[in-house]
Parts: sequence; structure tokens; C-alpha cells
Amino acid sequence: MTTAVPITPVDAPNTGKQVPGKADWAVVPITKGKARYAFPAEWGAGALHHKISKEKLSSIAEQIAILYNAPDPELKAAVRAFWGLCWRLAGEPVVRAVMDARPKTSPHRLLWNLPIMVSLGPMSPSTDPGQEFDADTEAEPAGNGRRRMDAVSTLLKELEDAWTTADGANNGLGDFDADLWKELTRLLGQAHEAAQTAYGSVRGDLLLYPPLREQWLHDTVTHENLRKGLTNYPGAQAGQQLFAAARHNAQAIAQFHASATVVGSGQARGTFNACPVVLTVSVDEASTHHVCTRHTFAFFDFRATARPINTIWPGVTTFAAVSALAVEVLPGIAESCLAELTRQVNSDPEDWFGQDIELDIQSAGPHTVYFRAAVDKVKEEADGSLRVKVFLKTFAPAGHSGPGFLRQELDTIGHALGALP
Repeated sequence: MTTAVPITPVDAPNTGKQVPGKADWAVVPITKGKARYAFPAEWGAGALHHKISKEKLSSIAEQIAILYNAPDPELKAAVRAFWGLCWRLAGEPVVRAVMDARPKTSPHRLLWNLPIMVSLGPMSPSTDPGQEFDADTEAEPAGNGRRRMDAVSTLLKELEDAWTTADGANNGLGDFDADLWKELTRLLGQAHEAAQTAYGSVRGDLLLYPPLREQWLHDTVTHENLRKGLTNYPGAQAGQQLFAAARHNAQAIAQFHASATVVGSGQARGTFNACPVVLTVSVDEASTHHVCTRHTFAFFDFRATARPINTIWPGVTTFAAVSALAVEVLPGIAESCLAELTRQVNSDPEDWFGQDIELDIQSAGPHTVYFRAAVDKVKEEADGSLRVKVFLKTFAPAGHSGPGFLRQELDTIGHALGALP
């Protein structure tokens, strides 16, 4: 049944002190609900992908357990209203399963199993964003090749953003007032209405919403699946024209291949366990050369190792232009690196040394990027502050910042341009 109102009354959540294992997050009705849909052969048995990550849903669940009996009447009422909406939207089969599982009536398990929070797709997609928001997307109606989040994901992203802001307030201690919970309730209710409007007729009496196949791609060379996200995929024919135009009279850049000359650096400041932290990210000409050969039309190396997807920086046709782009995105990448390291609240900063940082869908000035970096040095100063140096290995456009091409498309283009035998 997909009714939003289970026959049982709304029970209180447990204390949240016992948290279910995230590896066994799905209750049986959700697992069986997945099996009610037929998937393309390349999807295998299919998988459930959380739009808001389980980690962030767990953060919300933890506060529900703490504040369900808050002494402030307005706050208590607001938390209970949000919990009640989650309870109703879960549907009767999920609610009963959550009530019976151990630990019983877990707020974590209920939020993890909200049908509106999950999307059906292939197993282990190559573009899994980890703990970042994993949106359902669609082509913009204007037909301009751009994509946008669908109405449900747009509202759930607003919900996540509201939570993230509140969670980071008060010097990281959080500020979970009644107005926040009222806003979460409003956004979740509107997301449910949007889902029913868009997909309710297809969903019918099924527990889960239908898979949105248009947003998924399969690469026949690497045999991997990926979600389009907000990236435009022009295809091989249009791509061939873009590559050909950019490669006309392109400069030679081989001299930068192994150069350790620093192109630029970016800095971010913050705190870790009340200790001031200054983090600096630097990139050299060798890494910039790598970006040229993997993520630009002018210098792309079609002979490189097969990947399921490559995104391309548009409008940069010289090494100097790519270097300038690197300088532009470095401060944002520094902020992302610092946030990732300081998120590890139980770590010792000495353990950061040598750590790889790989993040996708990160804001960097006017761009959104994927990047890989490594912590090169961690030093404690005499005043107790930390100096962290990070080396940037590569950066690529994500989302609207640049088009994407499958490996099979790049092979076709490379043969057409004579760049492949």
C-alpha cells in the first residue's frame, strides 16, 4: 500500500542511543518494493540511491530523538510535527517494519526508508557522489541541453541546505529551533506533493516511486552506469565538432608534462577542535598539464586509459587559460579540503598527512568541480595553530560547469579526428 497515513498511531521514536547498522539500512518492504519494477539488463537487480545521504539523515534523526521531549513547548510541537509527517509519508508497511526491527522505532531507520528519499537506479554507478546530495534530474524544457533538478529533488535539496546551515550554526554546536523544524516539515510536505503530482499515476499502489531511466547512461566500453546529474551530454556528433574546432592550431604543451613550477595556490581558514587551521592548496604545471589532456577540448588525449566519463572545461584553449582557471578554483577547493578534514572530528591532525581527498560537486567560485588532492604537510605552529599544505592532482568541471562524454563517444570522436588508430 502507498497510503501516506498508516492505520497505527504515531509512536514516539526511541532514544537514538542504539543506531542500526548502515549496511543493513533497508527494511524488507523497501527491498521487496524495488523488486516490483523491471530494470534494464545493465542495471542488474537495481539499487536504491539516497538523495539526502544516510549520514545527513542520521544527523536529523539524532536531533529528533533528543528534542522529541524538549522542555520548550513550541520546539517540542515542531519536532513532533516533523516526525509525524515522516511517519505518515513512510507508509504503513515501512512503519510496521521500523516498529518491529531492532532497535525498535529507530528514527534513523525510518528516515533512511522514506520512499521519497530514495531513487531507483543501477548498482554501483561510477558517479556516486558519496555524502553529497544525489539529485534526480531532467532536461530543461527549453531544449538548450542544460539539465535541472526535478521538483522533488529541488525541495529536498532545500531541506538539506536548511539542515546543513542549522547544523553548522553556533560554532558547530547547531541551532535546531522550532522555526527550523517547521521549515523542514513544510519542505518535506511540498516534496511529497510534487512527487505525487509528477509520479503518482505511474507509482499507483507500489511503495516506491518509479525509476527515472532518462537520467541514467550506460557506457558500452567500460560497462559502467552513471547518473547524468546536471551535466549536459552533447553526444558524439556534436562533440566531434567541438573537439575539432578547439584543436585547430592548438599549442604544444609537452614541456609542462613534468614541471614542478607552481601555477598558483588558494587558502582557507577555520578551526579544528578549537584550534585555528590555515590550509593552503597548490597546483603545479604538471597537474595543470594533466587537466589539459583529460578535461579540455584542445588538448584531450584520446589514447589515455578508459574511463566511463570525462567532463570538459569549455572555452579554455591555451595552457595559460587552464592555469588561470586553476587559480580561479583553488580558493573554493581549499574550502572543500578544509571542510572534509575538519569533518573528521575524532581524527588526529597528524593522521591527515598523506591523506587523499577526492570530492565531487564542490563549489569553487563560479564553478562546480570534481577534484583529487593529497595532504602534503601538517605542521603545528608555536602558537598552537595548524598549517596544512595540500597538493592538487586534478580538477574537472561538474554539473553545469562543463559537458560530459562517455568513453564510447570519445572513442568514436577520436577515430573520426584521426587521434586514434
